[in-house]
Amino acid sequence: MDFKSKLAKIPSGTGKELIIQEVLNSSHQFKTLLDFALYGKDPLAWRAGWILDGCDEQAPGLASDYISGIIHRLPRIESTGTLRCLLRLLSRYDIKEKNQGVLIDQCFKYLVSELYPVAVKVHAMQIIYKHVLIYPDLKQELITVISDQVENNSVGFRSRGKRLIKKMEGKN
Repeated sequence: MDFKSKLAKIPSGTGKELIIQEVLNSSHQFKTLLDFALYGKDPLAWRAGWILDGCDEQAPGLASDYISGIIHRLPRIESTGTLRCLLRLLSRYDIKEKNQGVLIDQCFKYLVSELYPVAVKVHAMQIIYKHVLIYPDLKQELITVISDQVENNSVGFRSRGKRLIKKMEGKN
């Protein structure tokens, strides 16, 4: 499949589904698309990330062999669209202990930085929250960061942040 030409313009919902089905039929194509997302430039990089996320959503676990590589590449990804898609994908996985520290640290960096859009921050927040359930010592740090960031972000950020704080404080 010639991904460059298919991703050169934003695929419609139907076009996206056709590409996803082609990728699901070949693990080699998944790896090629992943390379575009991790090492490519926009707009191809974020479109590849969008398709990857859709593939993994339809076939849970499809990206499991690549999770460590994705995590370690995150700090060097410049495309915020790609970050959004990859963080969304990562939020569905249980991360191996050896990669948790790197991922949590990077997610905190996304949360406190003004350089990243709300969608990146919300997925980062969700990933950290999942790890709070494993490492309760992170809870206060996450609550503090969310509380500090609430006023600087969108209504969506505020809503998700407040919901997660209530969960962490046991006020479901």
